Amino acid sequence: MQRVERWLDQGMGSCLLGRPELAEFVVDALHKEDGTECELDCYVIMPNHVHAIVRPLNPKTVPLEKILQRCKGVSARAINSHRGQMGSVWQRESFDRIVRDEEHLYRIIQYIGRNPLNAGISPANTHLWIRPEWVARHWDFEPIAERPSSGSGGSRSGTDPFCEPRSIRVD
Repeated sequence: MQRVERWLDQGMGSCLLGRPELAEFVVDALHKEDGTECELDCYVIMPNHVHAIVRPLNPKTVPLEKILQRCKGVSARAINSHRGQMGSVWQRESFDRIVRDEEHLYRIIQYIGRNPLNAGISPANTHLWIRPEWVARHWDFEPIAERPSSGSGGSRSGTDPFCEPRSIRVD
């Protein structure tokens, strides 16, 4: 799994979501489910993948897999329509984890918040969101200083040579 994360952080695969107008379709799809089928707690939209904490409200009738399938479908149709294209946008599988306790949850939140900088991308160039109720309770992303640019990092976009057209995934 760590090897896959390194590849994603290096901008491998399709980087459609590096285009803000396309990432917005994912943001809209995530928020559409919030409060109806799930509680959306935080997310980051990276150029080639998404990390999110999503808690199904009725897991027996609407499991996490169904919520993710719906978000992927809605966002893929919108992205393809916007681009005037057809075909797959997302990989079929998603990677999920069970959150064991509050400490584990806090570590996951911080991982999501640090993901852009770990990939050499300014958080200002990503969609990074956390539930406002959590912020009010001081469960926010820890502030971290941006890393100085080495000249080779930065945001990946659809024109980057590392971002060949391939499928992307959502967590």
